[in-house]
Amino acid sequence: MVDNPSVNDPEPESTKAIPGRLERRDGVAWLVLDEPGKKVNTLSSRLFEWFEAQLAAVEAEPPSGLVIVSGKAGSFVAGADIGELEALNSTRAVLTMLERGHALSRRLAGLPFPTVAAIHGAALGGGLELALCCDFRVATDHPKTRLGLPEVQLGLIPGMGGTQRLPRLIGVPEALDLVLSGRQVAAKKALRLGLVDEICAPEVLGDAAVRRLGEARVGGRRGGGRSQGGQGGRRTSLASRAANLLAHTPLADRLVYDKAKGQVLARTGGHYPAPLVALDVVRDGVKLPLERALDLEADAFAELVLSETAKNLMGLFFMKNDVEARAAKLARSVPPALDPGGPVAVLGAGLMGAGIAQVLAAKGVPVVMKDRDLAAVGRGLGYAAERFAELAKRRRLREVEAKAGLERIHGTVEAAALRRCGFVIEAVFEELEVKHAVLREVEAVVPEGTVFASNTSTLPIATIATAARRPQNVVGMHFFSPVHKMPLVEVIRHPGTADEVVAATVALGRRMGKTVIVVDDGPGFFTSRVLAPFLNEAAWILTEGARIEQIDRALESWGFPVGPLTLMDEVGLDVAAHAGRTMVSAFGARVAPPPVFQRMLDDGRSGRKGRKGFYRYGADGRKVARGAQGVDDAVYALLDWAPRPVPQVEIAERCWLQMLNEAARTIEDGVIANPVDADVGVIFGLGFPPFRGGILQEADRQGLSYVVERLEHYAASCGGNAADRLAPARLLRDMAAEGRRFHSGSFHTPARS
Repeated sequence: MVDNPSVNDPEPESTKAIPGRLERRDGVAWLVLDEPGKKVNTLSSRLFEWFEAQLAAVEAEPPSGLVIVSGKAGSFVAGADIGELEALNSTRAVLTMLERGHALSRRLAGLPFPTVAAIHGAALGGGLELALCCDFRVATDHPKTRLGLPEVQLGLIPGMGGTQRLPRLIGVPEALDLVLSGRQVAAKKALRLGLVDEICAPEVLGDAAVRRLGEARVGGRRGGGRSQGGQGGRRTSLASRAANLLAHTPLADRLVYDKAKGQVLARTGGHYPAPLVALDVVRDGVKLPLERALDLEADAFAELVLSETAKNLMGLFFMKNDVEARAAKLARSVPPALDPGGPVAVLGAGLMGAGIAQVLAAKGVPVVMKDRDLAAVGRGLGYAAERFAELAKRRRLREVEAKAGLERIHGTVEAAALRRCGFVIEAVFEELEVKHAVLREVEAVVPEGTVFASNTSTLPIATIATAARRPQNVVGMHFFSPVHKMPLVEVIRHPGTADEVVAATVALGRRMGKTVIVVDDGPGFFTSRVLAPFLNEAAWILTEGARIEQIDRALESWGFPVGPLTLMDEVGLDVAAHAGRTMVSAFGARVAPPPVFQRMLDDGRSGRKGRKGFYRYGADGRKVARGAQGVDDAVYALLDWAPRPVPQVEIAERCWLQMLNEAARTIEDGVIANPVDADVGVIFGLGFPPFRGGILQEADRQGLSYVVERLEHYAASCGGNAADRLAPARLLRDMAAEGRRFHSGSFHTPARS
């Protein structure tokens, strides 16, 4: 994303007006951006004011050249101040802010001496747009150096000239790729695109910048940053140049922009307006003089920043930062004896265990991966090797780094190999007896203070801990599949878990690069518990006469990345049924699946891994696209199914409202206390549509009175056990009656009974 204000320390009062400094050395002016009290620089009204004063100073006393550099370690400028953007409440206020930024950009681009942006670390959003106004850009080859325009991830478009200066510098096709995706590129890729003019080691960044200034003065050359057209100094192929020329012809709409629009719609489902707006602004803007094109961009930005989608995505940005800040604070409290620096043991070398081991090793943590036989260990190591090879292929790691990462994983079948491990993650089969046996085996060999973290998805941690000699060391650490892609980790504390053990588990999750929420114990915890009724309701709707593809399409159209029946195939119907039995044992008939659903299991339908479930799958694991999007029509006969029209809006509403209903019950039961954690959990763990801002945010938007009315309607009108299954949770009824919202000062966590 962009700035991360939640990790900023309070600002000293005495330095509030000094977000940087202007230095002069050997005739060169150095503009050092360094906002006090912040870990990263952001473009804010305060920085604009300071920047304007510094430009006035160099205009009054011109240097031989100007270098813009950051005083922050590992960051150039991380983007705009999102807090300021979120607070804007009128089009006029937005345009006033943009006018000031564009005026500053024009002054920088119009300086009568050469300028260089010396980039080390993240140059994102407004930070990259600032650099685009310079004659040259020099970047370090450090892994932290990333360049991009990620505004679409916040429901916005670049507003400081990015949609216009970038295509004029590197060409329309590559600029569209960066603007529409929000993708960030490393320095080497930026050099190939012509986005930067040179890359160097961090320790010689200043020397490289000064050398660029000298070459400009001697040769009279200016860089691509002031180019009004063309592609500057791009290092591109003939094909790339041809594609850029095509983008400026009458055929461009059909061959360039329509193709890009199709890709955007396929990726976003049309739920995110910003990429489509950006596409129009680039297409129309490149035909205009730069100044008129910038006005076009500003008008579009002003409209988007006030939209509901942008407000939700910016709200999610701050919610995630809140979760991260609380997790960071907790991680700092870990006593030295429990510091999870390694080695870490992973028990189980299946896809989940091997995935956990690979991510740990990729973050520099030595891992001991144990399974019951060498064949299983070998498969786990093979899976980890595939992930490291993929990282090397995508240039996220160098070949030598990928090899070193794989070598950090030591495979074994011997329990004695765990004796030096201070942290153990158990990822074995979801059977209580198996987990008890593993726990006893581990406690017999590991040091007394070793943390035992279970990756169970439904079994209560307190029940697992009954087999422990040291139950205070037992905690839940729920990962999501595939581990290398899913950003969330759910840490579960049972009543006897020591506080320092929770802190150590959070610290390890953060070291793995995960977003961590902490919840209290109970069957299914938070995420699995709220997912189960969502999937269950889809199964009930199927038995009532809706078609398989219709159910999935309804939820995908509502914003989920995949439909619930596809998700069950992905998880495995046998796995889902096993988890479901745990939920039914705890919560009774209201979470029971349709009785006929057992017929799917009896027919050997395990989902994608077994090549048949609700859909048909080929040997490569992909859906066989015959018939209705690969649906296995044999399922209908198996379930004694009879078609009945079910409105798409009803399908989507019943499923998401059931997820909300159970979320409310987890709050009633004290499993989760903070609405922010709930919304971050469903988005980053379960794929709830980010543009809706979270499930509790969506409930607030629609109104809890409406939510309760719809649940009551479905409870009365649907079949099966709907009266129990769809009855509104007590918390929803109470909050609706009192006119309260989840995301407001009026929300309070009910006392746990």
